[in-house]
This record gives sequence, structure tokens and C-alpha cells, in this order.
Amino acid sequence: MTWLALALGAGLASAVNVWASKGLVARVRPPVAAGVVHFTGGLICLALVPLTGGGLGPVLANAAGLALMTGAYVAGNLLYFSALAEAQLSEIDLLLRSSALWTFVGGVVLLGEQAAYTTVLGAALILASLALLSKSGRFTFDRAQWLALAAALAFGAGNVIDKALSPHFPPLGYTALNLLLTGIGVLVLIRPRLPELRRRVLWGKASWLVAATFALTQLLLILAFAAGGGAGQVILAAQIRMFVLVAVGVVLLGERDRLGRKILAGVAMVAGVYWLAAGAVR
Repeated sequence: MTWLALALGAGLASAVNVWASKGLVARVRPPVAAGVVHFTGGLICLALVPLTGGGLGPVLANAAGLALMTGAYVAGNLLYFSALAEAQLSEIDLLLRSSALWTFVGGVVLLGEQAAYTTVLGAALILASLALLSKSGRFTFDRAQWLALAAALAFGAGNVIDKALSPHFPPLGYTALNLLLTGIGVLVLIRPRLPELRRRVLWGKASWLVAATFALTQLLLILAFAAGGGAGQVILAAQIRMFVLVAVGVVLLGERDRLGRKILAGVAMVAGVYWLAAGAVR
């Protein structure tokens, strides 16, 4: 199978993940859902690790970095799942994609990465996309949008930590650690009551679908890179998730308000991510 087919498959699996997650948070408290599905997804990845022969990697030697990673993704997912309960499906991923901008900024400031002129264009296009989604184009957002943007900032920080940390680990092993530590961190922080954890919906088909698509998305991305796809190419192809979610939100959920602006915002966001990736490759 080609890297393109694998990357598109990862994008579609990720779209199913967001759609299923939105249905789940309508039936259970969002932070509890975030903790359980991440922990379960981590267990699925852990079960797949022996198939790759990579193991988990040097956990103790990188404990401080893993702690930072956990903090970033715990914060990001608490914000994301809360936003998902309130935001339109056709907007949520557009807002989350702005994490690419914060990943770029963090890479330059904290990791000393070089910024090509194309990255400036990419950043401008991402800001233009956000302006299109805001009220009256003036960067005025409602509560759900602010939660999603804050989640994007936390995910951007997590991505920067991933850049520094993940080369020391096998890809699937690192993913298993990411999901397990995030799930445990969320559950420890929110301390859900036992009756909440026993709810059938948390261990039913919807919850397992979210957990499984977390693992499947990562596995397909790993296979796409192994099949010869470059980082920028794979990331760009996986953005099909964004257009799928916009289409599902508009067609199935009737989210037709500001449709033209959403489409333009999607095009601007994908172009922005592309130019940021192009600058990073250089």
C-alpha cells in the first residue's frame, strides 16, 4: 500500500475518532470520557507494540520529558473534550489545526529551528483562517471556540515536546506511553466517582471506537512514513480529516451557518499547514 493511501486512511480514522468522541461527550461528562478513552487507546497500542518489535523505549531515562509531555496533553485533552461537547463539528477541527502555528513558534523559540520565508506565509494563512471563523472577522470567539483554541495551544506545546522526545522512542511505543500517561493523568486530576466509571457507555461500542481509532490513526501514520512518505506529505494528506468533519457537520448535523466562510477557512488552514511544513522541511 502506498504512503498516500495510508496517510489518507489515517486522516479518515482520525475523522471517525472526532465524530465518535463528539457523540460520546453528549452522553458522559467530557473529562471522564477523555481519561477513559485515552487510557483504553493506550492499552490497545501497548498490545500492538510486540508486533513492531520496538518495545516502549528508555522510559526512566526520559522521565522528566515524559512528565512534561503528560502535562501538556492532559491540559489539551481536558480543554478539547470540553470544547467538543459545545462546538460545532464543522468548526472544531479547523480551530484545532491552529496548533501547527504554536508548534512552529515553539520549535523556533525553544528548539532553535530555522524559520524560512514560507513559514511566515503559513502563519499568516492560519491566522486568516481563524479570522474567518471568528465573529465578524475580528478574532471574537464564543466559549466553545476559545476552549478549542486553548486546546490547540496546549497541543502545540505537546508537539514541541514530542519533537524533542520522540526520537528516543520507537513510534508505537511512544504513542502507547502518550495515551496511557494522558489517560492516567486526566483520571488522577479529575478523580471521577466510581459510579461514573461504571457507566456502560464508557465501556460500550462508542468508547471502544474512539480508543481504537486513536491507535489506528497512529499506526497508519507510522506505516505511511515507513512506506516512504515525507513528514510534510503525510501531514498534508492527513488533513482530509478536516474536510470530512466539515462535510459531516454540514450535511448530517445541519451546521450550514457561515458555510462559505467555513470552506474558505478550511482552504486557508490547509494551505497554512502546508507552508509551515514546507518551511520546516527546508
